[in-house]
Amino acid sequence: MANRMGRLSWIILMLLSFSSFAQMTISGRVTEEGGEGLPGVTVLIKGTSTGTVSDIEGNYRISAPEDGAVLVFSFVGYVSQEEPVNGRQQIDISLKTDVQSLQEVVVVGYGSMERENVTGSITTVDVENIQKVPVPNVVESLRGQVSGVRVTRGSGQPGSGVSFTIRGINSLGEGSDNQGEANQPIIVVDGVPLPGGNLNELNPNDIASINVIKDAGAGAIYGSSAANGVILITTKNGGVGKPTITANASMGLNNLNTRINMMNGDEYIQYLFDSGQGTTVDGVLDQNEVENYVAGQPVDWQDALLQTGKVYNASVGVSGGSDQIRYYLNGDIYMEEGIVQSSDYNRYSLRMNADYTPNDFIKVGTRVQLTKSFSDETSNVIQDFPGGNGGFAPFIPILENTPLGDIYDDEGNYVKYVRDDKFQINPFHRYNESQVDRFVTRSYVNPYLELQIIDGLSYTLNTFAEERSQFFGRFTSSNYGDGDPSTAQIQEQTSTNYLLDNILSYKKIFGAHGINATFVYGFQKNEWQQMDAFSDKLGTDLLGYHAIDLSASEDQRFSWDTDEWGRAYLVGRVGYDYDDRYVVTLTMRRDGSSKYTGDNKYGYFPSYSVAWNAHNENFWSLEWFNLLKGRVSYGTLGNDRIGSYRYYSRPSTIIASVLVDDDNDPTTDLVRRNIAGYTKGTLGNPDLRWETSKQLNVGVDFGLFGNKLSGTVDVYQTRTTDLLLPEIIPVTNGYRSFITNVGETNNSGIDVGLKGSPIEAGGFNWTVSANWATNKNEIVRLNREGPNGEPIDDEANGWFIGEDINEIYNYKFLGIWQEDEADQAEVYGQVPGDAKFLDVNEDGQITPGEDRQFLGNPTPDWYGGITNTFSYKGLELSVLLELVQGVTIVNSFIGNYAGRGNQIALDYWTAESPSTEYPRAGSSDWTGARGEAVRTVDASFISLRNVSLSYSLPQDLLSKTPVRAASFFVRGNNLKYFTNLEHAYSPETGRGAYPIVTSWRFGTSLTF
Repeated sequence: MANRMGRLSWIILMLLSFSSFAQMTISGRVTEEGGEGLPGVTVLIKGTSTGTVSDIEGNYRISAPEDGAVLVFSFVGYVSQEEPVNGRQQIDISLKTDVQSLQEVVVVGYGSMERENVTGSITTVDVENIQKVPVPNVVESLRGQVSGVRVTRGSGQPGSGVSFTIRGINSLGEGSDNQGEANQPIIVVDGVPLPGGNLNELNPNDIASINVIKDAGAGAIYGSSAANGVILITTKNGGVGKPTITANASMGLNNLNTRINMMNGDEYIQYLFDSGQGTTVDGVLDQNEVENYVAGQPVDWQDALLQTGKVYNASVGVSGGSDQIRYYLNGDIYMEEGIVQSSDYNRYSLRMNADYTPNDFIKVGTRVQLTKSFSDETSNVIQDFPGGNGGFAPFIPILENTPLGDIYDDEGNYVKYVRDDKFQINPFHRYNESQVDRFVTRSYVNPYLELQIIDGLSYTLNTFAEERSQFFGRFTSSNYGDGDPSTAQIQEQTSTNYLLDNILSYKKIFGAHGINATFVYGFQKNEWQQMDAFSDKLGTDLLGYHAIDLSASEDQRFSWDTDEWGRAYLVGRVGYDYDDRYVVTLTMRRDGSSKYTGDNKYGYFPSYSVAWNAHNENFWSLEWFNLLKGRVSYGTLGNDRIGSYRYYSRPSTIIASVLVDDDNDPTTDLVRRNIAGYTKGTLGNPDLRWETSKQLNVGVDFGLFGNKLSGTVDVYQTRTTDLLLPEIIPVTNGYRSFITNVGETNNSGIDVGLKGSPIEAGGFNWTVSANWATNKNEIVRLNREGPNGEPIDDEANGWFIGEDINEIYNYKFLGIWQEDEADQAEVYGQVPGDAKFLDVNEDGQITPGEDRQFLGNPTPDWYGGITNTFSYKGLELSVLLELVQGVTIVNSFIGNYAGRGNQIALDYWTAESPSTEYPRAGSSDWTGARGEAVRTVDASFISLRNVSLSYSLPQDLLSKTPVRAASFFVRGNNLKYFTNLEHAYSPETGRGAYPIVTSWRFGTSLTF
């Protein structure tokens, strides 16, 4: 009996024990103080690693013990809060803003800083807005979203990069050839400056934060090459809690944004008559063109060559961790079929970020990325056109090929030439007889170590090693041209990039005094090598470029090129703040660059900046005016973006093919041999030194009505000296020029950024984000001086003292001479139908030296963007307009209206239809400088750049499923240009370039 009672007591005790661990499901909503749901809030069961994250509306669901459990709610920028469960199944919580925590979100160079203590001009980008833009390159997604940042894409070719500037351009770039590269901002990912700046291989979904450094006060810590600004990108890492699995999938369609109105068959024939090329159809057309015209079989080359592009994107990621280990793993696939055949781009990426914190004193981690991309560039194989590799080939035939040509012969095969005279090629035949591939593999590992030495003092070792390899293969068959042999080229390019930074940080608060100091010693090195192999007369066409070795040795060529550069640097930054009111930051960086030699190898880049948080003063009593901060910074930045070893003189190699009498026998045939020789190349200059920019920035940050309306305004001026330019020298020296430090530019402007929430009521929210910027650059001095030391223009390069770096200097086009102005036209040697230009000196002649003037430039007078976001419950609509005004360009799409190539269907002048816009066909005013003047137009625009419509399912529908959050979206990009520019694919691309496409993306995002 006693044993039975003992067993019963034991069973009851066990049941009671198990009941104490009984689980229950708790759900609720986390909101901010204003009642808005907070997404991404971490909800943990105290004392465990069990947790979850709130969805986009702030809803959460978690399993917890019925008794004794305590939930911990935490989110960056808000005070953490603990809430006992006490048997409740519904727990709603409102988190209070943590002012001190909010200050810790700003990432600066080599560390982070409280926002109130930031003395420079740094803009934090809303990553959620970036992810609403359906583009594969994160830099392109910044269009219209950051004041002072202008992003352009000169080509819509899948996989192509973008160009962007921060506060305009400062450098002439060692000449006009590399001006874009010399003015490119540096991109720093997880503390590592990336050479080249092309972020196509970085998955936008992996990005946690983006900060844009615009002034010298903040940028001097990256002194070398920071003269053009810095973009700081931090990638994601895991959080504390159960694993979170995220899956994203989308597909989309790409199409031409705008079509060009090319001449049809009748218009083309009339143009040939009007331009004086004949008076009968048989006289102006080839026989095959006549047959197609009579048969009513014209060719619309846009219809023939263009197609609907397709985009597929999918990613799966998992993140999570505990107090000691955090991890983030994500795989991504991006596939794009171009709007032209054989212009596809596929990218596969894998990223893993992880860190381990065994105790309060040490933290180790690593970031690893592997990316592979495959580009089919066969449609760009054609090099028969002016500019060759400079333009994307399919769009030259669209602009030039006759609308009455052939694509197929009578047997259905592609013809080689669309006209009998063989002056216009058939692109379809060329694509069918060629192959061009580009494969890129990029892998890097970024291990780091953090040590807490004493309270406030820490040491970080940040290391980085990257290898980027590129394979390029090109093949044309023996049937590609007319009698030309088959050709093959294989190019293999490899670059490696190393970095090691030793970072010592000290951060401490002593009552009302705060110290934030950072010291860095590090180096970065880049090595590059390229092998090129060429071969003619391949043994077979069946293997493509893989048959490159199946040819005779005399038909093979080989080249090898290498390059390397490096920097070593010392950095010191000390920040001091008093009572959160007065802040001073001093920075000094010493850079040693391999681009220079001797004492000029080292550059010194100091900066000084101060800030005043007026709203923290005791006298401040304006509750509605909750933030007012003034900032002033002045600093020196450097630029070493020139070729390596320019301080050495280098010869050029000449390889020539000659006929040689090998056996000294005049009765035998000569043998062709390749011989090599050397000639003068570039003249070195051991006195080269850093190109230097000094910038003054004055800014103010403000917030009204509890930051319901906030903004920032910056005014700046940058003076760049010691420009690296070729200096002209007498040819008797054996050279015409050499690179030296001459020249000076000035760059000034204003940046404005605003953000407001006009409506927050009843679950409906409307937020507005707007930015505006103006920028003006001018040339102060160049490489030549007058007898009195006055600076002289360089007309050959289009550079003029006091004008924009890219100023258009030409005749001013006034219109067209009409029949009733024949006598006036005759004074200038012209006839009705010719172009009328401004006679500046009124001497009855239009001459280059007297009558040209400054017509404008591609630098906008102002530019910016407006984003409106509307949300109601789970529905959200976001619309971005980009505005670019005051842009002047030469419209390269318009032809010369002479010759037998097709033309855009302009309203050119004829006696029967006297146009006032464009000269008569065949006029000499379509060519040369006069032709460029006629084509000079305003290219300002407003673009409906992005539209995003999404819907997140209510948490009630998901509560009994493993899905934590689910949303569906439709997103559009480059939807419409509102512009006065006509006869162009867009205001941003030129003749022959792959146009910018309109993209629609449909997709879903699931969180488990």
